[in-house]
Amino acid sequence: MERRLSKKDLMELYGVDRVTIEDWRRNRGLKMIEVSTHSKYITEKDLLEWENSLKGNYSVKRLNNQSVSERIEVKG
Repeated sequence: MERRLSKKDLMELYGVDRVTIEDWRRNRGLKMIEVSTHSKYITEKDLLEWENSLKGNYSVKRLNNQSVSERIEVKG
């Protein structure tokens, strides 16, 4: 199964709040899969594609330059 990251994972990975994640989802093309109104996630592949699509347009920086895979492994 492909790795998935929740909104909370993204908040920790980028050091932002829920409002920022929602802004990225609504205005910057962050594709999250909605399981319910309170449960959304994004696959690792989609997150990496989204990051690459932003290069040159917006600045999105991860905390400590962690890779998505490192973040998931730390969380366990």
